[in-house]
Amino acid sequence: MKIAYLIHSLHRGGGMERVLGLKAGLLAANNEVYIITAAQKGRPDAFPVDRRVKRIDLGASEKFFTAAYRKALEKCLLAIRPDITVSLCGNDIFILPCLSDGSRKIAEFHFIHDKFFLKYGRGPVSTLRTRRLEKAAAALDAFVVLTKDDSLRWAPAVPNVVHIPNPLTFKADSPSPLTRKRAVAVGRLSPEKQFQDIIVAWKQVLEKHPDWTLDIYGEGKERPRLEKLIREKGLEGKVELKGLTSNVKQELLDSSFLLMSSRYEGFPMTLLEAAACGVPMISYNCPSGPSEIISDGVNGYLVPCGDTSALAAACCRMIESPREEMGRAAAETALEFSPEVIVPQWQKLFESLSGTPSQELPEA
Repeated sequence: MKIAYLIHSLHRGGGMERVLGLKAGLLAANNEVYIITAAQKGRPDAFPVDRRVKRIDLGASEKFFTAAYRKALEKCLLAIRPDITVSLCGNDIFILPCLSDGSRKIAEFHFIHDKFFLKYGRGPVSTLRTRRLEKAAAALDAFVVLTKDDSLRWAPAVPNVVHIPNPLTFKADSPSPLTRKRAVAVGRLSPEKQFQDIIVAWKQVLEKHPDWTLDIYGEGKERPRLEKLIREKGLEGKVELKGLTSNVKQELLDSSFLLMSSRYEGFPMTLLEAAACGVPMISYNCPSGPSEIISDGVNGYLVPCGDTSALAAACCRMIESPREEMGRAAAETALEFSPEVIVPQWQKLFESLSGTPSQELPEA
């Protein structure tokens, strides 16, 4: 089977790029897999891609939906003749059904249905953008979202919606011992991640447990505001913005629990990565994904969005109670999202759409 993925580029270090590299490599063991970038422009990939995956760069960005991009993409697909074409939901999603190459057209959405409403409010512009995306998704052969909860939001307008979560991108040889008096948080320093809530909550935690520290990994435009908040709360030396890290796994293994305070998520890979390291999790119960990874009181805690006091209380419970059982439960949860479980779901979807026989995939 021939499978072609469409993405703007692979030079950015985001979760979408990392997951695509993993899936494409595993699928390439039994399929002819292409990654077609719109504007890689010779920039190096942020994450490694298996050499068996064939690469094509169109040199015509899809961001502004140009005629040059459509022409270049259609010419490329007609030359390749893939069985399946998969959009990562750039602007190419709006032209896929019109292309004449004969492949079955799929899109995978790494955000959530209410993305525009949550980001811009429930005004006419957000409504228009959401309805336009729904219409494009409904015209495809399948539209894949990352959580069960989100699939229910899409279903009324997009009957061809399918739920397949992201796979884990790494494994830990051994779990965290959960002995260090340190919690971590990981993500872009951007408004929707609401790291200010974690900082405010940690001030309350330190009133009971002054010997614990919090390290936040990530970069973004919120850094100056968060640095100011840390100073105002007198948390220097207790809360640190560590910047980017090239080894998230090691930082998780060197921690005792993970915090997440997002207002919304597409699918929180940070929670999965913590679970893979046997690290319990505390998260706002935001849309969409935390409740499909965290079982409250079993492998971590879910707290109401925006409730910093509940966030602090959950941290104190985590600190004051034995964490080993929660850590083991977290590691068991991670197995449900291993590549060996998730990637065959993609293979099965592709085969059902293209009518090709089932093939066994290799282990990750």
